[in-house]
Amino acid sequence: MAQLLSKGFRKDRPSSEYGSIQKPTILIILCGCFIALVVVLAWFALDRVNEKIQADVGESLQIVLHTTQESLNLWVESNKFHLSQLAEDLRLISLTERQLSIPPNKNALLKSDTLKELRDFFQSRKNQFGQAGFFIISPDFINIASMHDGNIGAKNLIASQALDRLNRAFQGETVMVPPIWSDIHLITAVDGKNQKATSMFFAAPIKNKQGKIVAVLAEQVDPSKDFSRLVQLGRIGKSGETYAFGRYGKLLTESRFRADLLNAGLLKEDEKSILVVSLRDPGGDMTKGFTPSVPRYQQPLTLMAREATQGNAGLNVTGYRDYRGVLVYGAWLWDDNLGIGLTTEIDEANALGPYYTTRTVILTVLGITVLLALGSLVFAVFIDVRANRVLQKSHDELEHRVEERTAELKENQERLEQAEERSRLLLESAEEGIFGVAENGLVNFINPAGLDLLGFEADELIGQKIHPLIHHTRHDGSPYPIEQCPMHHSLTQGVSGRRDDEVLWRKDGTSFPVEYTSVPIRKNGSIAGTVIVFRDISERKKIETALLAEREQLQKILDNSPAGVGISTDNVVRFANPRFIELFDRQVGQTAHEAYVNPEDRKQMLAELQSSGIVRDVELQTYGLGGEICDTLATFIRTEYEGRTGVLSWMVDLSGPKKAERALKERLDELARFRRLAIGREQKMIELKKEINDLFRANGAAEKYKIH
Repeated sequence: MAQLLSKGFRKDRPSSEYGSIQKPTILIILCGCFIALVVVLAWFALDRVNEKIQADVGESLQIVLHTTQESLNLWVESNKFHLSQLAEDLRLISLTERQLSIPPNKNALLKSDTLKELRDFFQSRKNQFGQAGFFIISPDFINIASMHDGNIGAKNLIASQALDRLNRAFQGETVMVPPIWSDIHLITAVDGKNQKATSMFFAAPIKNKQGKIVAVLAEQVDPSKDFSRLVQLGRIGKSGETYAFGRYGKLLTESRFRADLLNAGLLKEDEKSILVVSLRDPGGDMTKGFTPSVPRYQQPLTLMAREATQGNAGLNVTGYRDYRGVLVYGAWLWDDNLGIGLTTEIDEANALGPYYTTRTVILTVLGITVLLALGSLVFAVFIDVRANRVLQKSHDELEHRVEERTAELKENQERLEQAEERSRLLLESAEEGIFGVAENGLVNFINPAGLDLLGFEADELIGQKIHPLIHHTRHDGSPYPIEQCPMHHSLTQGVSGRRDDEVLWRKDGTSFPVEYTSVPIRKNGSIAGTVIVFRDISERKKIETALLAEREQLQKILDNSPAGVGISTDNVVRFANPRFIELFDRQVGQTAHEAYVNPEDRKQMLAELQSSGIVRDVELQTYGLGGEICDTLATFIRTEYEGRTGVLSWMVDLSGPKKAERALKERLDELARFRRLAIGREQKMIELKKEINDLFRANGAAEKYKIH
């Protein structure tokens, strides 16, 4: 290459022969500027992509966080309501007052018949109350009643670990007690060892007839079940996690990263995450083998936990370490009503996956571009050296090509004549009407099909202005000014036009709907005329009108249907009627799977649909408008929609019948209870009458009452 460049730029050769010696330098400078510009643009694009991804992730994190908070508050309020209703039961109040009259020692309380009646009371209401257990707590915080003998007569564990919550209950408030250490040890199914358990409670005051608080009713709840599952429902991405924590940075829900915690030594096989795992920053990623230099209790709280436990809500999409030491993005808040913190997080690597993919693509393209630019530079220098030699050779060949060109022109003339003949034959045989307008606005040709459609003779149109003859009036009878005519615009403005909503007029005064295109003819950069191609679309319009009527009728049926009808492809809703939106809470364009209360329902449906093509009459629960859970009867059919395989869903609301069924059962239970009470009262009256009769007989008098 060096020898070639030296040969091409020897000083004894004229610059006019081989070109200027400054050209390669200029090319190098231009190439360098181009590469620098590409690098700057790539950096700018990556920066914008990163900002957009961070903003989108931040928005998603906040939506999940606040949705989880709302769901959790609804669950808490529902439990508090049911417990407060139970605490107002007259039977429970009576039994509680009787139990309070017994000396507060374990033996006396255990021997009490009232304790058995209380246990029977709660056992009969296990469907309403739950099976986790209960406490009735005296004003001095002693358990006077419970399902477990070991708790009777002892100080209640809520008073030991959450006294402020218990005091609020004795002040008349129904409260939730976040997870605390339980006084009951569980036996693990793995190795049979005792496992320290955790519990959370709902507590409601028990008031006597005078409205005085005499005790507190506490419902025991397993935090690893409904509480954890409800919180964990909200998450984004493959590595997303939503969890609750206490004032001192302890996990209150189960961690989804149990395997990571076991490998890092933060959790033992016989332990659960609740109240064991602390939200502390180890200083490095423990999932990748990092070992902290200080004990766990000396490590600082994570950025999220530190801010949230101070009552501050926040969002971080720049990255911080979670309790595993993994870099994450997160959103958090402290709920004063619940007395707990909530956060939702996603691993930074997972959140920035699209960014890393985009970066790889851009850097690959950038590298290829740089290589192409350098290769083009070398090639250009080489070409510049050879250019003058090629020019000289080209001059010698030019005269020879002139002769060849002359022969070609003659041949082209003959081909042109042949082409004109073929064009004439095509025009005459075409089924569409075709006519041309010269630059002066007069018709210069029209084919036979056009004459047949319009009902004119050729001499009646050739040399005439076409608009006043066939395009003078719109389909509604209003005048059509030529200034608004697309055919005229093609001639005057040089723009192509296509319309299928207009009419042309026949010689006999009748009109017919047409589809036409108008294309300007250009010659030497100027408009030399225009060509219009048109066809009668009367039959097509009739079909379109009929189809539109059928579609409107179908749409009316779907809009007023009591059944929800929707179509989804690629897990995205493509069609939904109003009832479907109410039952499924999914708008067109949203993902479908998030509406299922139980994700396994969708997986099972898709599996059956894959094998049989249809799934009939399955009962499932979906999230309706406002997050309300709807009981639905659904049928799914595999279908094709807009060229893609999808799912047609028919859904019928079962919430009404379900609610009616539950209400009927509750009413029957209430009637049965009253019947038992009535029978009991009647039996006591009979016994009392017998005693009175015995007294009368003992005194030598006749019986006062006749007993049947």
